[in-house]
Amino acid sequence: MATRYDYSAIAPLGSYAAKLCPVRIQQDVLGPGEPVPVTADARLRMDQGIAFEEAVVERLAEIARPQWVFVDEQNLSGDEARAATAAAIADRAPVIVGANLDADLAEKRAGKPDLLVWHGDGYVPVDVKHHMTLDAYDRGPAVVTSDLADPTPAAALEDVTWQLRKSKADALQLAHYRRMLEATGDSATEPRGGIIGKEGRVVWYRLDEDLWQTPAKSDGKKVKKRTTMEVYDFEFDFRRDIAAVAHDHLAGADRPLVVEPISCSECSTCPWREICNLTLLAGAGDASLLPGVGYRQWRALREIGVTDRAQVAALDADTAMLLASSVDVAKWLEDAATADRETLVEELRPRAKKQIETLQGADLLTAGDVVDRLDPATAGLDKWAAAAIVNAKAATGPEPVYRRPRGNIAVPRADIEIDVDMENTNDGVYQWGVYVTDRAATGLVTEGYQAFITWDPITPESERRLFAEFWNWLREVRTTADDAGYTVAAFCWHENAENTQMMRLTAANDNLRAQVKEFIASEQWTDMRKVFEAGWVTGGSTGLKTIAPLAGFEWEVDDPGGGISMLYHAQAIDVADPESTSARQWLLDYNRGDVEATLAIRDWLETHGASFPEV
Repeated sequence: MATRYDYSAIAPLGSYAAKLCPVRIQQDVLGPGEPVPVTADARLRMDQGIAFEEAVVERLAEIARPQWVFVDEQNLSGDEARAATAAAIADRAPVIVGANLDADLAEKRAGKPDLLVWHGDGYVPVDVKHHMTLDAYDRGPAVVTSDLADPTPAAALEDVTWQLRKSKADALQLAHYRRMLEATGDSATEPRGGIIGKEGRVVWYRLDEDLWQTPAKSDGKKVKKRTTMEVYDFEFDFRRDIAAVAHDHLAGADRPLVVEPISCSECSTCPWREICNLTLLAGAGDASLLPGVGYRQWRALREIGVTDRAQVAALDADTAMLLASSVDVAKWLEDAATADRETLVEELRPRAKKQIETLQGADLLTAGDVVDRLDPATAGLDKWAAAAIVNAKAATGPEPVYRRPRGNIAVPRADIEIDVDMENTNDGVYQWGVYVTDRAATGLVTEGYQAFITWDPITPESERRLFAEFWNWLREVRTTADDAGYTVAAFCWHENAENTQMMRLTAANDNLRAQVKEFIASEQWTDMRKVFEAGWVTGGSTGLKTIAPLAGFEWEVDDPGGGISMLYHAQAIDVADPESTSARQWLLDYNRGDVEATLAIRDWLETHGASFPEV
């Protein structure tokens, strides 16, 4: 996008800018109030990230070659670190660890890549991230990685065991550093960037590869794949504009701010969330509070004058259902408006046979029917509008939960039921918890809660060993039930978490991985969140901690949540911590609550689900 504002007076933006919420950038400049302090679990994640980065640097120091340069920022001022980095670049050091680049004052960029690596005719950036960077190979290109002892693209090899766990946030940071290197003429011609994650290898991105699906036009109705550099340039330029206008606003310029609060995934950890909530939660609540309404949908609603959930609920559901069925309602309205009212729809657009069938199925037979019964405003939206209207009606209605129109309210049950929940930190998986219910009184299983857990530090070996214990137990229960002629089913809430970890932990074992894939695809593995979403709606979050209380379920532990559980896990594995024992019990009670909650929801939906009012 073309930059529209003079940004010469703003401070340089760091490497996180392009991936942060645009409203966050604006609020950082404005400082509209007192920011919310960092929560304890967020602070723990930051501290763990810093510790991980330090551990990687220590490992690099152990294996470093004589020409490598380490910029010791702990004992240098910012200016000294930048000077040391510039000197290392001038000397063409093959690897520079702890780089601190001179700010690009012209384009307003600042950044500190964790490594700079010489590649051919210039440098490529590498960053250290305390998360996984690889997924078990499923399809598509194999990942390209380098060993830490030779962390260069030239030494990279394809690994068919794994594939890239794409992170747009990571890639945008690498693009930021590349633009900074380009500004000084120090970038390699080949646009690569690397991430060192929990696996301890450099995982390479090509920054000129079409990786990211983005709207092809401003209306978001068509999509196009773009490169990391293309996405970065758009996102950074936009945020630089936002900062420029906010800066001018503070200086008294009579100019409206570029963005206004919108709910997004960053809100829960944003220091300005309480400020934004004053706007978002006012009245019927901003439309962006609805599930599935992101920026593109929010903007489309604004363009037809719809700003809050009550207004979304008031849109025409019949028109939206046609949109969801791929009917070009706006075109039909346009053609019908100039036709005789008695003209049959098949005569209006005779080649649109599937759309004609859909209209006739909705008893829209003539041009007059189309004009009288379809809403032009709703017609300006897209397929997502139908779900948004249903969610808005539920969110603004008097009941906490509703049946979906034409929803599937069947609740799967089995003779033997196993509720499963996995617990992990950024370091990996430390627990698989199960709750067994022998509904048919088969006598083949021990009912109740069982935890497959380790209190040792998490390592790849401990993860695989723990999963083997869980998997062998689960396989035995399934086999025993099948042999005895009983049905058995395992349930979870939001299967992506468990599925991702099961596939990752079996990536190096083809036989075990095949067993896991067969299980995931079978009717013996059910995501209760999908079951709930297929038949019922609340208009808000469908997280376990939100839905289970509607079923009357309460956790025994205070403040149950994945973030706080990481704090307890840090205490639990520290034998010197006096709270270690109580932290372990909290984690067991918390996990038991999770698996009991999915069972409680199942019982609740089976007993009462059909009686909930339809939205």
